[in-house]
Amino acid sequence: MQQRTLLGVFAHPDDESFGPGGTLARYAREGVDVHVIIATDGIAGSVDHEGRLADHSSLAQVRSAELALAATRLGVRSIWSLPYRDSGMRGSPDNQHPQALIRQPAQQVTHEVLSYMRRLQPQVVMTHDPFGGYGHPDHVRVCEATTAAFYLARRPGRNGHGSGPLPQKLYYTAFPKDLVKLVVRVMELTGKDARTVGRNRDIDLVEISRWVTPVTARVDVEPYLADKQAASEAHASQYSGGPSWAAAIPPMIRRRFLRYEQFTRAYPAPQPGVEADLFANVG
Repeated sequence: MQQRTLLGVFAHPDDESFGPGGTLARYAREGVDVHVIIATDGIAGSVDHEGRLADHSSLAQVRSAELALAATRLGVRSIWSLPYRDSGMRGSPDNQHPQALIRQPAQQVTHEVLSYMRRLQPQVVMTHDPFGGYGHPDHVRVCEATTAAFYLARRPGRNGHGSGPLPQKLYYTAFPKDLVKLVVRVMELTGKDARTVGRNRDIDLVEISRWVTPVTARVDVEPYLADKQAASEAHASQYSGGPSWAAAIPPMIRRRFLRYEQFTRAYPAPQPGVEADLFANVG
């Protein structure tokens, strides 16, 4: 039987931990070869304490070191980095940097991801949803490139695999919008602005609550939450104890939500019901 292999493709150092970190840790602990590709250097992120830059010449170096530590705590087999600059949030000056991910030819990024798929031969691939989770343009670009690479990898001939095992399943990370709507309502009732949240006040929860990301897979990660927490804390320059808006969620609901990580199955088309295992029916 072929070794099970999972490939996660994400935009920034910390996306692998803050997002589906529990799922990555679970499969790694279960003996799956888990590989992660990070598309940018994360240099446009904010720093919660300037002292973190003391031993490094740039934030990109800080975040690279944090990523290496987080990968160890998740138990992933390998981390790969693409040579692009963080594009920053929509409308920021970082969008215009010539090395920013969103300024690169889409075909070029797609074929870079494809080359890793050919090398690593995952049965299961996961990436960001088409809306970029919270609207980040790098997340959107990574979703586009990974989706295109996935279908190219399944196509025989010069642009595809040609031989060897093909990737069988593609998942997007998903976030239950009912929960986001609840948070928006609670914030409105308490006089807080749900359109400007996050450390940089650049996340619009009202907009996010309107994006449709159906949950077709729900992975129980409760035994691995400590691994996810440790990996998240490894990204010390970005970690601030979790998103500030999470405090608006009652503790009982928050615990129930954290137990599961949700995904949308993009390929093959999902069947009725909700999967509990991303490797279900993998040959």
